[in-house]
Amino acid sequence: MPNVLHRSGALTVTIDYLWQKHTKGPYYYRRRVPKDIAPRIGKKVRQVALKTYDKMAAAKLIDSLAKADDAHWKQLREGTGLGGSRGDAEKLLERFNLEPEPIAEQTGPYADIGHELFIEALEKKVPGDATSVQPHLTDAELRALAIIQGRESFTLSDAKQVYLKKRGALTPIGATKRIHNNAVLAFNLVINETGDNEIRRVRRRDVTRVIEKALEQGLKTTSIRRRLNTVRAAINDLIREYELADVRNPFTGFEIPNYGKDEEKREGLNDAQVERLREHAGKTEGDTSNIIGLLLDTGARISEVVGMQREDVVLDAETPHIVIKENPLRGLKTKASRRKVPLVGHALLAAQRAIKTASDQYLFPRYMTGERVKNDAASASVNKALAKLKCGTAHQMRHTMKTRLANADVSLDRIEEIQGWRSRDTMAHHYGEQTALKNMHAALIRSLSASTEGS
Repeated sequence: MPNVLHRSGALTVTIDYLWQKHTKGPYYYRRRVPKDIAPRIGKKVRQVALKTYDKMAAAKLIDSLAKADDAHWKQLREGTGLGGSRGDAEKLLERFNLEPEPIAEQTGPYADIGHELFIEALEKKVPGDATSVQPHLTDAELRALAIIQGRESFTLSDAKQVYLKKRGALTPIGATKRIHNNAVLAFNLVINETGDNEIRRVRRRDVTRVIEKALEQGLKTTSIRRRLNTVRAAINDLIREYELADVRNPFTGFEIPNYGKDEEKREGLNDAQVERLREHAGKTEGDTSNIIGLLLDTGARISEVVGMQREDVVLDAETPHIVIKENPLRGLKTKASRRKVPLVGHALLAAQRAIKTASDQYLFPRYMTGERVKNDAASASVNKALAKLKCGTAHQMRHTMKTRLANADVSLDRIEEIQGWRSRDTMAHHYGEQTALKNMHAALIRSLSASTEGS
């Protein structure tokens, strides 16, 4: 934070690492990288554009950046918390017949010999006059050394890596891209404020600071909770993975001021708009019209409909339905999203037409090329058609279905089951799949004649 000096009776504020390219320009964070750290990160000076002309606002940003750098550089010096290098460190130790444990806890018959050979291999890389081993060893070597010496500490980035690895989402491709990207957003929210800190050193006041900063930036309280829940789950994964009984999770039980009060009311479609969509879906053929028909009378998300395979459309069953599940190019938003939804009204008509015209394993192959479903392209096509009909957006159809079901006296449990929100056991576990499908089918049939009033 600023250092305050008094000169000749006047108050002068000096801020470490504050810099401007010219006197009327925006402020920068500019800091010389320590000599022992510079080779590791490939730069002698760290410079970040703060995008502000306000000196005190710049001071707050600089304070956060300086703390983050201090923590990161400390980890580099100690060889701890090196993120993705943990796996490489384990492989390195394995080459010397060593377990990824402190040497005092090693039980292997060749642990002592392996340890001696490992240390000798590292010593050969460090000059005799070196004051620090850090500039001469790789991240994996430093991490392996920290493990053997019993001084390893896990950081937030370590937790992120464990979380992504457990979910097969280390790289942002295919069906797990959403998981990967959401985790990156979640950890960026925290690390940008606290630095890539050791988990042991993260305090509840740090979590509170992250929440306050996110609120200042205009992030919705529901989004903040969702991201921090991801961080909490990742740290729990790491604690279990490495049996860290003495590490507590600082993200357990956090509170967000005025949670949910900033949620915007989502407007649905009115009865006239629903009728226009029915007329359009009934008379117009093609992918866009079929997608609209499926969205209108299932209440599904657009990615769930667009990403279906042909085998997910079951028309010859006692109760025709679609199966919403993961596939190589499409993941799902939540575990509860995996479900079966009966086909009624224009959803049934659209499914029948789509099956006849699909020329691929996917129902809408034009949106399933490459590594993932092209959800943005599908949304743009659908929303363009809806705009011409003056019928809102694709997501409004989902919200409208919830209202139609409620106005048809369908229970909240069944509404959540149809729309993929239920996190507990579904009705199928209680009554059997066929009965559950029939119950949902009856509810959706009633929704066809239900009003949208109240949406």
